[in-house]
Amino acid sequence: MKGENTMSKVCFGCGAKMQCTNKEKPGYVKEEKFDTSEYCSRCYKMIHYGEYEKNIEPKSKKEIITTLNKNAKYVVFLVDFIDIFDEVINIFKSIKVPKTLVVSKSDIIPKNVSFDQIRAYLRKVYRIKEEIIFTSSKTNLNTFIKSLYGKSEIYFTGLTNAGKSTLINAIMDKYDSNRKRIATSYKENTTMDFLRVQIDNMTIIDSPGFVIENFELRKESNIISEIKPITYQNKEACTYKISNLFNVRVSNKSSIVFYFSKNLEIKRLYDKQIIGMSFKVSANSDIVICGLGFIKTTDEIEITVPQDLMKYINIRPSIVGGVHE
Repeated sequence: MKGENTMSKVCFGCGAKMQCTNKEKPGYVKEEKFDTSEYCSRCYKMIHYGEYEKNIEPKSKKEIITTLNKNAKYVVFLVDFIDIFDEVINIFKSIKVPKTLVVSKSDIIPKNVSFDQIRAYLRKVYRIKEEIIFTSSKTNLNTFIKSLYGKSEIYFTGLTNAGKSTLINAIMDKYDSNRKRIATSYKENTTMDFLRVQIDNMTIIDSPGFVIENFELRKESNIISEIKPITYQNKEACTYKISNLFNVRVSNKSSIVFYFSKNLEIKRLYDKQIIGMSFKVSANSDIVICGLGFIKTTDEIEITVPQDLMKYINIRPSIVGGVHE
């Protein structure tokens, strides 16, 4: 039976070992398709039909970090412009082998925020000493590829949905457009295990993403193009309705800026109260909703958010301007 002889074959989409015995475990493929399939059933549906199954436990942060520190010669750590905050930077710092910090999806960064500004922010606020590179699958790709020259084996890692697999696919396009592609999705937890890809004279290992409390993305809330900030000047307390996702209430006069997908509709309501958790946020801060976007404060504010939103919220000194300019 094929299910007894699957140890040597892995899914090229997610890196999971392919097997025919359990639909609920990573790497499942029908027995009659085992010999000819390059993708497991989950990845095949994701690639060809846009279907996504979230029924498999991801690798833990500890497992991924242990593997990197034990086996990696060099690590490229991806984080996008939105999800830079303490927990993510602490994960980066826990990787002890030589590494580079890559700000991915750089094409979503607003034009009024320069790469040099973000690099200086990372150096000053988070004390990042390693090389910092900006790239995406669409922009600055050649510069990024040049930074990899001379490295025979490179692990790509970072938060889930940081763009690792998409970036690797873009690199493959540069060298061999006929190669099969790694499965990608705007959802979390697409890459299940370490997946080795030979590109020219480099071996790139696509790692499972680090999973932290992350707003459950819908397709319309995924940021795929340059962010267009939306600014509100508040002369009184008001509530903001963020599409059909949630409401937030600002209780005092202030100026706030929303950095979300342009597909999310934001409505300002003056007579709507909400029940939730209230807290104060310092001036020139970003209220980051992990995986979704952030709200920049100009003044100190008091904000109320739904209780179940709190696990996704992180506060950072503003990355787009303020006391760090």
